[in-house]
Amino acid sequence: MTTTGAALGREWRDWWHGLGAAARWWPGLGALGFLTAHAVLGGLRPDHGWLAGVVLAGYYAGPRARPLFLFFLPILIVGSVYDAQRYWAGALRAGVRVAEPYRWELSWFGIFAGDHLVTPARWLQGHTYAGLDLVCGAAYLLFIPVFFAVSGWWCFKAKLPGSDLVMWAMLWLNLIAYAVYLAYPAAPPWYVDHYGLGPAVLSAAPEAAGAARFDALLGVHWFAGYYGRNANVFGAIPSLHVGQTFLAVLYAWQFRSLRGFATGFWLLVFFSSVYLNHHYVVDGLAGMALALGVWAVLRRPVGRQGPAATRASSACQ
Repeated sequence: MTTTGAALGREWRDWWHGLGAAARWWPGLGALGFLTAHAVLGGLRPDHGWLAGVVLAGYYAGPRARPLFLFFLPILIVGSVYDAQRYWAGALRAGVRVAEPYRWELSWFGIFAGDHLVTPARWLQGHTYAGLDLVCGAAYLLFIPVFFAVSGWWCFKAKLPGSDLVMWAMLWLNLIAYAVYLAYPAAPPWYVDHYGLGPAVLSAAPEAAGAARFDALLGVHWFAGYYGRNANVFGAIPSLHVGQTFLAVLYAWQFRSLRGFATGFWLLVFFSSVYLNHHYVVDGLAGMALALGVWAVLRRPVGRQGPAATRASSACQ
């Protein structure tokens, strides 16, 4: 074993011996409980095993891996909760709103097509272009990786004060949105195109909507596979695509870093959400309002700080 390897081994052993019994074994027991719960509920899949394995590997890798583990932990929690919605969404959600969001959209943002008003999403479905399908589809696919990238830059490269909170803000944004989906379940525009404005068809299957054009152009099934496993068809308000990219904009302007990139990407994703027939404009505005609220609550005042405060917390180091 090399000198470096031996030092890392000693570091890990010191870390392990410094843990209490609960810190040693509860993560493993938690992962076992997670897999058991999915098995009992009839929804266990191979990717649940991969998720549990990634969490355990990150935790038990020791102190050197701890900053990276803490950085990615929020999105692992988000993924777990999102997937689990399938077990309770149908039983706990309120009555589905189909016509109300549509009428809001028509009243506030309607576009004249001939002699009648249509929603921007409906108008755009008659004005599609292959180039836009590719650009908008790529933006829609990349909204989470891009959020990781800018958050990672602020946290690990720039080491900005408060950057350790960005991923946790994303976690709260998503968890609150999932609760809103239960309290105010809303149909997306593609659903209205297929099923109309009548009583909600609760058995409606999830679909890729306009993003299917991206799949068709590239001969892939990325959106079909992703949205085919959508845990909640009636989770349109707020739009998390728009809300999460707007959250990045808020932090970009707070940190005075990557402002142009974050703002441009948010605008592209906002347009894409409507162009791909996944959201109304009002869904995006609701996502922005939620992001603003989460950011305002979690924001740390930066102001003038001493040299010791010019770096982010140990979560980013």
